[in-house]
Formats: sequence, C-alpha cells, structure tokens
Amino acid sequence: TKLAFLLKTIPTFAIVDARGVPYFVVGEDAKLTSYFFLSYNEAKRILDVAISSSDNAIKEGRKDLIAKKKAKGENGKLTKEEEEELGTNPWKSARITSAPLDLAVSLASKGKIAGAYFRLAPSEADIEDALALDGSDDLPEGKVPLFYFEDMKVPSTVGNNEQVSPLYFQKDQLLSEWQKRNGKQKTPAIKVTELFATLAEMVRPNGSDSELKSIEFVPPEVSKSIADKIINGEKEPFRLGERLIVL
Repeated sequence: TKLAFLLKTIPTFAIVDARGVPYFVVGEDAKLTSYFFLSYNEAKRILDVAISSSDNAIKEGRKDLIAKKKAKGENGKLTKEEEEELGTNPWKSARITSAPLDLAVSLASKGKIAGAYFRLAPSEADIEDALALDGSDDLPEGKVPLFYFEDMKVPSTVGNNEQVSPLYFQKDQLLSEWQKRNGKQKTPAIKVTELFATLAEMVRPNGSDSELKSIEFVPPEVSKSIADKIINGEKEPFRLGERLIVL
C-alpha cells in the first residue's frame, strides 16, 4: 500500500545483540518492552545510559560484597562463584541496528506479542518541543509527535515531484525547511499532531480530509545516511521471534 511505502522510507533504530536479537526491558508501565527509536542519537544515548547504569550496579554490588566479607573477618578477595553471581554487563555486547518504520509501526500496533510489547520512542527533546507547543503535561509512552505548518507544500522526495504536505519528526527541521523556502517571511504557528492518530485517519474509510491524501513523512536529517551505513556494514539485521530480556 501507499502508506506502507511511505513508512518504509523512514528508518528507526533498535538496540540488539550481535545476532540482531532485540533487547527487552521493563518499561515505564512495568511492561516488558523493546523500543524502536526515531533518532540514532536517542538510541545511542539510551544504550550509553544502560551500559553506565549496569557498570555502576555491578561496581556497587562488588563493593557491598567485599565489605560484607571483611565485616566477617574474611579477606576482600572474591571467589570465582561470587564474581559469577555479580554477573557481567549485559549491555556490553549490544549494538544499534536500523529497521524501517513500517515494521516498527506494525509491531507496536499489535499490542501484546507473546507477553511483551514493541514501542516507538521519540527523543526527549522532541517530546519537550511537542508538549511546549500544545500545552500538554505529558505524552503517553509509545506516542510520537509530528510537527507541521498548515498549508505548507514541498516536492515529494519519494519517486515523483508532486507537491506533498510534509510532517516532520523534529521541530527544528521543519523550521529550517520553512526558512529555506520562505526566507525572512513571518513564520506561521507550528502545529503538532501524533503519528498513530495520523495513520488512523489516513486509513479511515471515506475520510474527507484531502490533506491526508498528500501527506509525506520526513525522517530526521541524518537518519537515512546513518541507517544505510549501519545496514551496509552488518551481518545480522533485526531478528524477530527471539528476545533478550534485561531486568
């Protein structure tokens, strides 16, 4: 379908192991969840935080164990069994792969799959921009803000040169594109919508909004080149049907 084609051109980023198996963690709502990030930098930030947090937890665990042993009058050297009990950092073997948005949306839309969930994750900065613009207090987990100007048209980037209504995943990219095309003209009010709500409207039978028929999603600027580089350099792509759970 046209919609699947539009989504396929947008890369997302997932944290996987060497074989492409996705990592699952307990999400904000206590559900076992794996995330598709809308920007590489957000995936990298989350992975860096996970590595650092796990390193610190192991370090603190080791420190506590040594302190307990010393309190019992033993030497502070840990046995092989104690080292194994502390474990190794499960995130050290993680890497970032890329998967198209149509796959991410399809998995996220299914809800619970074998006891776990897939969710989309926009960056913190994009969430803050969206909340500041529409006055909301919070964006539910898994929802993705999109930024646009009413009546803005640009040439399509997928296939032909027809005029389309662009929706951007990043506010700054929308502003940059507007200024490139309109110079110092007064910037109109930025509007915010949400990805899944937009998709629902696009597939609604007998939808009357002609704007919806000309929508095109615009990926964050560097996403495409980063995704291409990742995919070209990897042996194992994103692997469905397996999971790596980190509690």
